[in-house]
Amino acid sequence: MKWRPGHRSLLTKLYIAIGLVALPLLLLHPLYVLPAVRAQLREDRVRTLRSTVETAYGVMEAYEAKVTTGELSREQAQRQAARMLQDLRYGKVEYFWVNDLSTRLVMHPYLPAMVGQDMTGYRDARGKAVFVDIVQLVQAQGEGDIAYAATRPGSREPIPKESYVKLFAPWGWILGTGVYVEDIDKEMAVMEERLMVTVGAVLLLVVGVGAVFSRRVVKPLRVLSEVAKRVAAGDLSVRVSVDKEDEVGQLGHAFNTMVTGLRETVQGIASVAVSTVANADRIRRSADVLSMGTRQRSEQMQMVADAVQEMSQGISQGAQLATLTAQAAENNGRVASEGNEAVERASRKISELVQMVHRAAQMVARLQASSEVVGQMLQLIEDISTETNILAINTAIEAARAGESGKGFGVVAAEVRKLAERSRDVVQQIDHLLKQNQEETTAAALQMRQGTLKVEEGVRLSTATADALERIVSGAQEIQARVGHLASEGTRQSSSGQALAKRIHTISASAADAVSGMEQIAQSVQDLHTQAQHLWTLAARFSPSEAQQPIVPPTTDA
Repeated sequence: MKWRPGHRSLLTKLYIAIGLVALPLLLLHPLYVLPAVRAQLREDRVRTLRSTVETAYGVMEAYEAKVTTGELSREQAQRQAARMLQDLRYGKVEYFWVNDLSTRLVMHPYLPAMVGQDMTGYRDARGKAVFVDIVQLVQAQGEGDIAYAATRPGSREPIPKESYVKLFAPWGWILGTGVYVEDIDKEMAVMEERLMVTVGAVLLLVVGVGAVFSRRVVKPLRVLSEVAKRVAAGDLSVRVSVDKEDEVGQLGHAFNTMVTGLRETVQGIASVAVSTVANADRIRRSADVLSMGTRQRSEQMQMVADAVQEMSQGISQGAQLATLTAQAAENNGRVASEGNEAVERASRKISELVQMVHRAAQMVARLQASSEVVGQMLQLIEDISTETNILAINTAIEAARAGESGKGFGVVAAEVRKLAERSRDVVQQIDHLLKQNQEETTAAALQMRQGTLKVEEGVRLSTATADALERIVSGAQEIQARVGHLASEGTRQSSSGQALAKRIHTISASAADAVSGMEQIAQSVQDLHTQAQHLWTLAARFSPSEAQQPIVPPTTDA
């Protein structure tokens, strides 16, 4: 497995942070702090040397004032000033020297043999012409600091030295003094030792703070991490023992509250999922029965439509025969017997028509009763859809409360809510179709009743015609009129039969649409059943507490 920085422990990250803080301090110490301190010490020494030279410079000014007042001659003043400067000391061993602009050594307490000599050829241990550089410095600036190598009195080893020189113009003398850099190195060594001790103490303190942090923070967090892994594995009976009330303790209380709420949510979801599966099974079985019954009603309505169509054709044929009979009666009354036979056939047809109309009326009544049953089932499906939608909303709320652990339940809740909305939409469509079907069925029943009355009237007319045929000899014209009237009524009956057939076809098509809608409801219920099973499977992933028995979903037939 490839190592990644995110896999480091919190304690490791803490020590890394400590190292990142300490590393700049350790690097800053030799690269910036010590050089800056050394430079500051050198500047302080230069300022001290300048102040010291200014003090000794006042001696020469005092003797120059005596020359100006005539109290001393210049030679006397120079001798007394050189003697006083030669005896001056500071820092126990530090001294002053004097040379002139021609590099001649005027006074030096540790080089008396060289006093009066030209120092142009004098070189330090590094080959630097010290007095020549001093003369050039004061001629250019009047005063300033200069570095060179010199030997400490009583020692032969040359060491670096910082000096400050200043020109006393009235006499042409250059007054100077200096300190050895070795003293600065000693101070730097002492300061560096103190800084190292300070940095070490800070590091030890930080390490101690890290150890305390590990005991008080990292260890409880590790325990909380292990418990969280058990919860992620499905164990909702765990709890975190909290013995502090700091931020870590508050986190433990919040974790325990979250696990308790998650356990209650999972148990509620499992219970609701089981109930949803059972309800979906009942709805599916009822929808299958209703769909089968509706399909049978549709087939019966199709048969009624075919019978009515056949009846309409028979009525039309009867009307044609009645017309032919009227024409034959006008020309020859002897065909009255044939007309009588035609009337008898029409009467039988009309009787059959009456029976078919009665059967159609019974079918329409049964279709109306089935429509009422469908409406009740649709109301039941709509109520279940509403309860499922409320369940999805409650599940989404509990999932939102659970935070990251409840994201999966939020997704399931959204899917259940979508399914409930789809079921409600399908129920509304089927309810609309059912109402339309009921209206058309009612209209068809009314038409059937009217058709029955007209057929019964036709029977009566047929009977009257048969009576009239017996008196055909005496009233041929009356027979012609009645036969014409019979033909007209047959035409109207044929038109009514055709209209009734069209309406029955429409009712049959509506019943077919209802069958299709019921099949969609059955499919939606099957989807709801599958989603509820999946929801229960997700809930069953978390083991219940010891006092709570697991909920087993009912097994359903495929």
